[in-house]
Amino acid sequence: MNELLKAHSPEAWVLLRPRAAWPRLAGFAAEGGRWLAWRRPLLFAFVLGCIVSLMTSGRVTLRLAGPATIYWTFVPLCEVASLAAVGARSRRKVPISRAIDLFFMGHGVWFLWLIGFAAVWAFCPAPHAFAWLSKPWVRYGPVFAAIAWSGYIDFWFFRSVFARTRAGAACALLAQRLICWSGALALFLAPSAWTVLASRLGL
Repeated sequence: MNELLKAHSPEAWVLLRPRAAWPRLAGFAAEGGRWLAWRRPLLFAFVLGCIVSLMTSGRVTLRLAGPATIYWTFVPLCEVASLAAVGARSRRKVPISRAIDLFFMGHGVWFLWLIGFAAVWAFCPAPHAFAWLSKPWVRYGPVFAAIAWSGYIDFWFFRSVFARTRAGAACALLAQRLICWSGALALFLAPSAWTVLASRLGL
């Protein structure tokens, strides 16, 4: 990987060569103070908001993307909380704010998957999109590939940035996924769960 890629596109470097990227990126100082911990999580929430707008209207508008961004902030917040919990006792090579910034730098796989998924709904007629996505290999193949590659990237994150052993990095990865995904799922289902419960109780 050439020096231009390393200097100007660290996300691509992490996406393609995480094992080599994380140790070097962890050694680079980054400025930003407290903002450093939130710039990429907020960017991720904004991208989620834009994708919701693209899927629902075929274009990105502030009227749709703004509220969707605010709503979907619970996803990066769950990720930050799970990362802080997993890394609380780690021998981190960087401050927690820098660790959060680096961790979200490895979200390139999810950006690609989300943009591709949104593009199908935005630019294909709904019947064609439903027919195409009804095929199991189309519906599940890309998401399983994203989960696997994201797991590989994050494994080397915990291995290099949090200075874990191979077994420790694998345990940290599983713990982070369990905390984050279960928390995000609970928050996502909470409004509908309350509605169902209230109707069952006659409230």
